[in-house]
Amino acid sequence: MNKWQSWVIMGTAPILTLGAIVAVSVPSRANSVQITCKTNDSTPKVILSLAKNGTPKDYMMLNFLPKYFSAVNAVQNCQNTAKSLQAVYDTGSPKYLTADRLNDQPVVCAVERRGIGCNHYSAQVLFILKPVDNPSQALYEMLGSDFKQAQRSDTRTLSRTYTDTRPFWWPF
Repeated sequence: MNKWQSWVIMGTAPILTLGAIVAVSVPSRANSVQITCKTNDSTPKVILSLAKNGTPKDYMMLNFLPKYFSAVNAVQNCQNTAKSLQAVYDTGSPKYLTADRLNDQPVVCAVERRGIGCNHYSAQVLFILKPVDNPSQALYEMLGSDFKQAQRSDTRTLSRTYTDTRPFWWPF
């Protein structure tokens, strides 16, 4: 190997190494978003806490209304849903909430994209509603204002409601 080749190798090796380090070092979002279940009032709520400029602010994601759940089921479903949604945020994978019927039961689940239902292999069921409940209506009524679409989807033109797990003003 001549001197010119060794200078090229010595010059490019650190650049390639630095590039690999930068590519692997992705900033973590897990510390800035926390999903919890708040049970300090009569209706449990899934709360998204977002740290903006070092100041945390809470946004209500889902409100476990008494018309859809018993008191015990509301707390348990709230806690399980918060845990599942935290995992969604921790992995950084965008998800949508949707309502569907699965095995003849009304459910709300997290899916990876619009157009797929709760029966898709990648769907994650968050909670089951009462058999008589309309799942799309229940999901719409349970959503917090920062996660709710401007108006309920028209069931004549769209079979399912899809709501992004990130609010419309999402800063990331």
